[in-house]
Amino acid sequence: MRRMVSFIMLPIYTRYLSPEHYGTLELLSMVLDFAAILFGLRIAEAVFRFYYDTEDPDQQNSVISTALAMVGGLNAIAVVVLVIAAGPISAAVFGTSGASRQLAIFSFTLVFQSLTEMVMTYLRAQQRPWLYVGFSTIKLVVQLSLNIYFVVGRQMAVDGVIMSSLISSVVITIPLLWYTLSRTGLHFSMEKARAMVGFSAPLIITSMISFYMTFGDRYFLRVFGGGLDEVGVYALGYRFGFLLSFIVGDPFFGIWNSEKYLVAKQPDARERYRDVFLMLTAALTLVMVGISIYVHDVLRLMSNPEFWGAYIIVPIVMLGYVFQNWSGFSNLGLLLHSKTGDIATGTAISAVMITIGYLVLIPAFGGVGAALATALGFGSRLVWITLRSEKLYPMKLPWRRATNMMLLGAAAWGLSMLAPDPIIASVAVNTLIFIAFCAALVAGPGMLPVQLRRDLARVAMERARWFGMLLNRNSGAAARPVP
Repeated sequence: MRRMVSFIMLPIYTRYLSPEHYGTLELLSMVLDFAAILFGLRIAEAVFRFYYDTEDPDQQNSVISTALAMVGGLNAIAVVVLVIAAGPISAAVFGTSGASRQLAIFSFTLVFQSLTEMVMTYLRAQQRPWLYVGFSTIKLVVQLSLNIYFVVGRQMAVDGVIMSSLISSVVITIPLLWYTLSRTGLHFSMEKARAMVGFSAPLIITSMISFYMTFGDRYFLRVFGGGLDEVGVYALGYRFGFLLSFIVGDPFFGIWNSEKYLVAKQPDARERYRDVFLMLTAALTLVMVGISIYVHDVLRLMSNPEFWGAYIIVPIVMLGYVFQNWSGFSNLGLLLHSKTGDIATGTAISAVMITIGYLVLIPAFGGVGAALATALGFGSRLVWITLRSEKLYPMKLPWRRATNMMLLGAAAWGLSMLAPDPIIASVAVNTLIFIAFCAALVAGPGMLPVQLRRDLARVAMERARWFGMLLNRNSGAAARPVP
């Protein structure tokens, strides 16, 4: 639902905000996300660990109330730091101190959002899914309504988004805190605080590296590229590119991260891994091609012309996320042998490569260079993790077949670039291209597993026969006279 609302807001943002405004919001959010990692210490990661470490309700309540006090206090310190240093931070991030007022106001959301996150963690620990969904829905509705009011109705641009975020955070935090503290009480355990900090501290480094790899391109693009305008266009394209993980990667790994250990116990485990890898790649390629060939038309319908250039960035960003999803699949050998240090090393190598890409490619190619640097960084991590993992557990993944799927997808995207300019004609041509791509993906040799191709062909024939019978029955009924 949160993803859906963010996309519902895109036509509003891209109509009522300029690329410069959109880029400003992106960099403001980047600063706050970094502060949340640095000051928040990722305490929420430790709550489950220590909450379930005991069956005593008083001890469990102590974990929650201690965590609430910690995240509230630490993020309050972050707000003080950001307010005092708003000018220098704005100058470093934006190249001017003009955004210092907006940064200072926006920083107050850190406290409320961190408290909300902690209470929502408590609801999950309580196994209260409907209450969790209920509070989440209320926040979404309030924030969406306020966004429309301030951005569209009041024409407040960036200030409108900041105010809607701040007000909605306050509105939802107050009842959530009342619900939680009325059950847990107010008490603070220094022993639990130290334990949670010790548990979470190592995660900060990994989180900061991941943050840099995901959001560092915005800063380099502002400094070495086309400024805030280009940051705004790039951020919009990146949002579409990230759909690949949202639609395919996240749901898949939500199941696969536990299923893969069960498969490892099977006698035909490696064959199963290879088949699943090909099916994952097919799903990634299918969604990647679908988004890539239609995104230009979607942007022309939903946004002002200044944003239309984002379409060229989308497939490159998605290629980077294909590499990231492949890394999550091919790291099995490292996980089976508890060699997680090699994964951290691969992440560090990726950070170095992506930095080189930023410095070399962004000055030359702007937003396209930033997207290429992202693909380069994720690709380098894939190579490292795959090589290290194969030495420990050789799955012998069918990389040639996976590459064939990617090349077929690239060919479909290239053909879509030749589509006529009128929207209706472009959508029609791109639909034909997408249908042809799907047929080639299923029927073409050297890509999907043979048995899967046979199963799909059998299902397609059964559906065709059923559809033919339905048409015949309907035509026969139409031919009979009505009594």
